[in-house]
Amino acid sequence: MRGKVLLAAFLLGVGLCFVPVLGHGEVMKWMIEEKARYIDTLLLEASVRHIMGNPTNFLYAMFNYSPVQVHGGFPKGVDVTGKIWVRITDSRGVFFYNKSGIVLRDQFKRVLEDIYTYIDHVATDMDADIVAIFISKGDIALGYFYQGEYQLWER
Repeated sequence: MRGKVLLAAFLLGVGLCFVPVLGHGEVMKWMIEEKARYIDTLLLEASVRHIMGNPTNFLYAMFNYSPVQVHGGFPKGVDVTGKIWVRITDSRGVFFYNKSGIVLRDQFKRVLEDIYTYIDHVATDMDADIVAIFISKGDIALGYFYQGEYQLWER
């Protein structure tokens, strides 16, 4: 019996010697060499600060910047070239699909003005530098902000 305990302790000790070797890793080279644009890091930081600063409003704001035209889910005629475009997604039904147009526009305005405070050091003019899309729970586009105007999505 004593021999079995000693054998088990010896095997356990030998086995634990190999654990640090197995856990030794290395950071992949492409992770170190990849360069991020400064604006991308600022917008990511703004998104995190918005979520951390408003944990109970259940709105997720994703900020993007593209120097070329991208679609991003916006209607035709909305040009996002050189602008910061914001996708504001509702995860808990804050935006109700059946609200009146005036109520929805007012709510969009309050939400976007709050979110803009997190990126006002990057985008100095909200009307010229920001394009936003408002998405309800269930991934339904409700409206958008473009050139200073809040528009409802065509239903």
